[in-house]
Amino acid sequence: MIRTYLTLMTCLILIAAGGMAREIRLPAEGALVGNVLIAEAFEERRGHEMVPIEFQAWPGRNGTRTADWFTTAVLVQRGDVVIIEPGHYQAEIWIFSRSITFMTDPESEELAVIHGTVSVDADRVVLERIAVTNSDDSHDSGHGIEVNGDAVRYITIRGCDSSNNRWTGIHMIGNPGDIRVMTVEDCVLTTNGMDGLDAKHIDRLIISGCTITDNGWDMSNAVGIRIGKSVDEVILENNILENNRSADITGLDE
Repeated sequence: MIRTYLTLMTCLILIAAGGMAREIRLPAEGALVGNVLIAEAFEERRGHEMVPIEFQAWPGRNGTRTADWFTTAVLVQRGDVVIIEPGHYQAEIWIFSRSITFMTDPESEELAVIHGTVSVDADRVVLERIAVTNSDDSHDSGHGIEVNGDAVRYITIRGCDSSNNRWTGIHMIGNPGDIRVMTVEDCVLTTNGMDGLDAKHIDRLIISGCTITDNGWDMSNAVGIRIGKSVDEVILENNILENNRSADITGLDE
């Protein structure tokens, strides 16, 4: 398979030929550092010229950033599997392409560790075997994994470790949407400054095989799992929930 690398301004853009779903390996095929954009396109035609596409990415003026603001841009297509080699990466990652899998190399027992935030801003994304913890930069969001309710209808977070973040391990962002199914399985959410996981505006929330402990070192009202508004069905199976500061779980009866 032929791949072409193109440097445009400060962005490294990875382009893969062919119309079929592919494996894209990072960092072997492109950098994984700084502000990382994963999307299906970076420019759009306006009149007679091509201009950078705007993305909803925190922080930014009015909550938006143009594609050329990102340090690294990875061009993908739906169905692609983005595979990260094990190691430690100082990166803030935004996923704007739907129906992709973002995962550590399945051949490795160790996880890739992202020192920053991984934000899912597209539907039907699978995060698998990724570790997320905050970077040394106090200007990042403070959350580990962020799920944008505006854009997501189905999401699976499997085998991930989102721990030691300043705020929440898995956090909901965006205006209230309508996530149909959110599945969190075999994950570790521990020692986060606020909640292990918060959830709202979800038809069906499935949390299974997870370890959610010792969250809330920085917030007196922090909990393991916080069930917020409009969560219609909650399925909890084979989880370890203990030693969270205010409560292990809240909101089930609301």
